[in-house]
Amino acid sequence: MKKTIVLLLSMMLVFIGSGEVAKAEGFSDVKTTHPFYQHMMYLYDEGIIQGDDNNRFVPDKNVTRGEAILMIARTQGLNTTKRKTVFSDVASSSIASGAIQSAYEKGIVPSNKEGKFYPNDPVKRSDMAILLASAFSMVDEELIPFNDITVSSKAFSSIRKVIAAGVAQGHSDGTFRPDKLVSRADFSGFLARAKNDEFRLAVNVCGYNPESRTNPDRQTMNCLITKAAQQSASVIPPEIVKAVASVESNNWKHFDASGEPIITADGGIGLMQITNTEGYDEERLKYDLPYNIKAGIDFLVKNFKRSDLPKVANHNPQNLESWYFAIMAYNGTKAVNSPFYQATGKRNGTAYQEKVYQELSENGLVATNIKSIAMTKDDFYYDMNNTIKFKKKSLSLSKKATVSKELLKAGDVVTYTASGMRANPNTKATLIPTTLVDIMTIIGAPVYDKQKNSTNLFVWYPVRAVQKGKTISGYIASPYIRQS
Repeated sequence: MKKTIVLLLSMMLVFIGSGEVAKAEGFSDVKTTHPFYQHMMYLYDEGIIQGDDNNRFVPDKNVTRGEAILMIARTQGLNTTKRKTVFSDVASSSIASGAIQSAYEKGIVPSNKEGKFYPNDPVKRSDMAILLASAFSMVDEELIPFNDITVSSKAFSSIRKVIAAGVAQGHSDGTFRPDKLVSRADFSGFLARAKNDEFRLAVNVCGYNPESRTNPDRQTMNCLITKAAQQSASVIPPEIVKAVASVESNNWKHFDASGEPIITADGGIGLMQITNTEGYDEERLKYDLPYNIKAGIDFLVKNFKRSDLPKVANHNPQNLESWYFAIMAYNGTKAVNSPFYQATGKRNGTAYQEKVYQELSENGLVATNIKSIAMTKDDFYYDMNNTIKFKKKSLSLSKKATVSKELLKAGDVVTYTASGMRANPNTKATLIPTTLVDIMTIIGAPVYDKQKNSTNLFVWYPVRAVQKGKTISGYIASPYIRQS
């Protein structure tokens, strides 16, 4: 794919028309000062946009669904040869027919009950989000604090995706304006950003500026840790990482009041209290909060894979109990962290890993079955340095493992055991009136408590359900989810 952004006025910009390339110099109705001029030049250079024979782009004209799909099809290298389609309102002679049929076959555009595509209808900003999120297989989602977007919006998840991808953004008044029509120039800009990351907007993950040297509020921190765990190359439950962070820094602070990293007496750096800096950029561990979180995740994952630590049951990383010894090792496999007091054989509630699981229970609302791990004090001994040595490398679990609820994805069908979905992501938010249904479909990535300083560690999922033929939408809390 070419990366060159063409800036020469001698390059003629063409859109959708007869299919022939006009020979005139530049475009009579497109100025080099247009905000999306470079984006349009890039698309022309890539052979994605074409226009009429009169040297016109008509940049302010609303882009139609047919035009938008033809442009998308070209970016994807799809077959655009005119042909018969599954849609009754798209003639085989239409210039966009091949693109529309190919987009349908690739799942970019779905069929509908009417069997129509409406190729001449104008594209709204919400439509743009749906089309581009689907065409470019966008997965990551960002928070959308727009006052005109609700969970019931058809484009709810897609808008979050184009925001995360740096393809679109909201307006200064806090709106996204989903019903606003998209001009041909604007669609070119959005498409160029989706295709080429050189055009993309800067995106602060979870709305946090990593260069700010400030502590985010609790729920922004919840978002940062959750997303870092979800995006880890190795599976790790976000619940585990957040509970560890809570024990390491019970107020979830990384910086002090002067913007300097909090460093403990033993050299632990920041939120995740990183003491082993070998292989890491120490300055980034101090001043880059997301990097510090990632380092903590790396250490937990490495511990999980250690061959000298016992494995619980089938050692499935999605099971919260499976991380018991990896969490212990995060603080140190010392006698102080033994699951039992050696002298009495009683459970050691002050062990580091026990504190982590207690935090998970209290603020994460997830009660695990770590006490059903089949082990006794006789399964451990201590060397002369008080380091725990493990006699058994495999330990069974007498009760069912607790599966992470924060690794779910859009499309997962779940059973909800609480009283019903909420209108907003908060335990005090209004219950949706029709909440008798308990089978729900997750429609997007997690969101976080609307009370920014809530100490809750869990997340909320946007969901939809059908009851008596009516679709209802809302939010459900992760601790009360069971996968169907």
